[in-house]
Amino acid sequence: MNTLISPPRPIVSNDAERRSGPRRLPGDAARDGAASPAAAVVIPAFNAEKFLRETMESVFVQTLSNIEVIVVDDGSTDSTHAILETFSDPRMTVLRQENRGVSAARNAGLALARAPHVFFLDADDILLPNALHRMVRTLEQNPHCVAAFAHHVRITERGEEIASRSYLRWKVFPAADTLRHLAAKNFISGAICVRTEIARSIGGFNTALKLGEDWEFWCRLAALGDFAPMPTDVVLLYRQRFGSANFRWRRSPLHPNFRAIEAVYSNPTIQERFPPSELRRRRRLAEIDAFWTGARNEYVQGRMLKFLAYMVVGTLRYPDSILRPRLVYLFLRGLRQQIVPQTDAPTNP
Repeated sequence: MNTLISPPRPIVSNDAERRSGPRRLPGDAARDGAASPAAAVVIPAFNAEKFLRETMESVFVQTLSNIEVIVVDDGSTDSTHAILETFSDPRMTVLRQENRGVSAARNAGLALARAPHVFFLDADDILLPNALHRMVRTLEQNPHCVAAFAHHVRITERGEEIASRSYLRWKVFPAADTLRHLAAKNFISGAICVRTEIARSIGGFNTALKLGEDWEFWCRLAALGDFAPMPTDVVLLYRQRFGSANFRWRRSPLHPNFRAIEAVYSNPTIQERFPPSELRRRRRLAEIDAFWTGARNEYVQGRMLKFLAYMVVGTLRYPDSILRPRLVYLFLRGLRQQIVPQTDAPTNP
């Protein structure tokens, strides 16, 4: 295991940096002796002691062994660092920095990555054993694509699957024109492997966003090229937690947090891809999806008054929601998947 104490230089967007990659850092020489890895796994970790060991073990048992694992300890005050020290795998590098948030932590890991493909894994989620092998192979078979995406399955904090996998057939897996579909709905949810240099070329994640920062990043990627779909593959177990940003940053039904939507639809590159009428329609679809996701989350948490407020406001503001049968089905199915909250470990602000 390598440990880097000083953070890497922030990702920038000038052309020279894009061509040459990030500046070499202390500790890189020790890693350069090994064969170049095929994939990098970047794990931002903030007070992640509750689930970190299970997450790390899921990475180290990957059937694709030629990987690098970059863990960014984002100012943890619990036993996160002590847990990381129990792993001696030479493929792992740990970067310790002051708490800057999940997007900054991901960007720090991205700056260190040497592999041509990168997977951003949350410190409480679980990779299935052949996930990286399948995703890298898919990207190699689709050189024109900037990313490959597959299914995820939601699990409780105890690791139990929340619902049967039959609902996966309802998920959107466009074979082409990824941006058009993604701009209306985030169907990725972390089960995605991207080309490292493409991720760097767009500047990484937007650190100003606290909700939807991953979706906004995927949209900027999709503006550069399509994603390769893997519609029959499940690669990730996504842990549903009540302390996550999806629950904490949504604000209220009258004033929902649509900052990520604003960032996507004010992006000049994305604006150029759609005529004005289509841009407005795509944005409304994105707002509808985000709004009803917020409503479902309130129900899952048992906040019935706030859920009813969402229902009233949503019926008045988005009456056209009922014209989207897929949305209605997934919303109603989500209401059947109420889970019991457990004691949360803190999540990265």
